[in-house]
Amino acid sequence: MEDKKEKLPKNKKIIITIVAIILIILIATVTTIILVTNNQKTNLLEAQNEKSVANTQEVVENNNAKKQQVKEYTEEHVNKVQDASGDTVPVPKGYVGSKAAGENEIDTGYVIYEGEEEVNDTNVVEAKKTRNQYVWVPVYDTSKFYGKDSNGKLWGKIYNFSTSTSSSYDQVTGTAPNNWSESNGIMKITRTSGFYSYREPDIVKDYDKDSRLKKYGLGVETMHEFLMQLEKEFTNMIKSVEKYGGFYIGRYETGDLGKDVAVVRRMNTDIGSQTWYTMYEKCKKLKGSNKNVKTGMIWGNQYDRTLMWLIESGNKTKEQVIDDSKDWGNYSNTTFEYENSSGSMVTKTGSTRIPTGSSEFTKANNIYDLAGNVWDWTAEAYSTNYRVLRRTLLQRQ
Repeated sequence: MEDKKEKLPKNKKIIITIVAIILIILIATVTTIILVTNNQKTNLLEAQNEKSVANTQEVVENNNAKKQQVKEYTEEHVNKVQDASGDTVPVPKGYVGSKAAGENEIDTGYVIYEGEEEVNDTNVVEAKKTRNQYVWVPVYDTSKFYGKDSNGKLWGKIYNFSTSTSSSYDQVTGTAPNNWSESNGIMKITRTSGFYSYREPDIVKDYDKDSRLKKYGLGVETMHEFLMQLEKEFTNMIKSVEKYGGFYIGRYETGDLGKDVAVVRRMNTDIGSQTWYTMYEKCKKLKGSNKNVKTGMIWGNQYDRTLMWLIESGNKTKEQVIDDSKDWGNYSNTTFEYENSSGSMVTKTGSTRIPTGSSEFTKANNIYDLAGNVWDWTAEAYSTNYRVLRRTLLQRQ
């Protein structure tokens, strides 16, 4: 099983974590695969269209109200910057908020660049290829993001997505709890092994063997130590999200994976064929020597939150995210124009892995290649022997 999984083209996108308490950074990549279109939309769903529009408008109004509640935090690790709409964004020191057109508003994807030099319309093309970049994902309601069990342990809230009109699903984002329930503020994980046992943070005991942990040099030597490390990292991420009101996600699939230092930049092709453990470590090192941020592999609840945000912001419809993302993702049944490694614009057909950020077709709120291209590693655990790969936006493996 290990050898089979290590041969898959896997990678991780990044999310940035601000401060010693961290803000988080990280995600991965996706393989070219057909996302089957669901043509069996019921008349009931069509009849709900008017109601869905009203619900969406209500969400937008609520989110706008929440954005006015500026987070209170010190400026030791961040600069408070206003986006194009006047909303406050925490930009970690050592990074700059983009001033290029289309990159400086929260609702459409606020972009930051590593380094101190200003990024504007005159130098943005070069900056995309030479500087690491991240996009701000707002988290307006942390009660939907994580919970505590009866022992006080924090768990990520991960979701099933569906266009079902059942009352068990949120009608705006199409989400319902996946493997957890909550009563009187106490969260409970339904399963820890077997089918549908998705959860985080946790080890996968049949895979996170002591010998493997030592082999990959993760700074721990036993499963128990690794569990403690994962729980600490998850808790720090939650603290950061609560403090700053969101997290940063890698704008592109993580590249230069064959080198000691990975990057998150446009037009990179070294984006696959890595083990989970290798990516876990590479993502941590993305921050370099910057003490104002922490970087790491994306958690499942962050991945799900990013998808919800695409819907809430109006960039994608619920159906485009849940039913069929072929009109904005790189799959074997999609055709679009992209820039190849030689700098020429060509037509992509069939199963073709494209350079990172090489086509506007694959962009959503300034995040590229979230749908398709290569497999996505996450820190999410499944059963006793798997880390979760996002095969498409919503399918887990």
